[in-house]
Amino acid sequence: MNWTVHPAKRNLSKTVLSASFIAAFVIVVGVFYGIFWSFLGFIILFVSVHSYFFPTAYSVNDEEVVIKNIFMTQKRKLSEFRRVYVGKNGVLLSPFRRKTFLNQFRGVFLLLPEQNDEILEFLHGRIGTDKDDEEKSGEISRNAAS
Repeated sequence: MNWTVHPAKRNLSKTVLSASFIAAFVIVVGVFYGIFWSFLGFIILFVSVHSYFFPTAYSVNDEEVVIKNIFMTQKRKLSEFRRVYVGKNGVLLSPFRRKTFLNQFRGVFLLLPEQNDEILEFLHGRIGTDKDDEEKSGEISRNAAS
């Protein structure tokens, strides 16, 4: 299963606003501190928002998840993940069975296209996340609190 997501194309007004902010920042820093600091600031801002301005390609098969962007290619085994959390713009693949603050650091977030039902079904089928698991963990925590 392969797809590509390009957030800058989805919302043109945010793209124009963020690009104009970066340009204004570079100009102001260039006027007050010089071209070197302006260029350095541009590089830092560019690297921090590269996933928004450039497309990211995703590939998921039975064995691994591959994420390709302009700077790197990341490969992770699908067997590492234990849970799928669906969010507003994508899914978080977590290596933990329960929610933990480490999900954001150890997990992998996949941006999804607008038509994402097939991808979600594929991920839920391979990783095996059930609502029954969520209900069981909720019952256990409620029983422990009693």
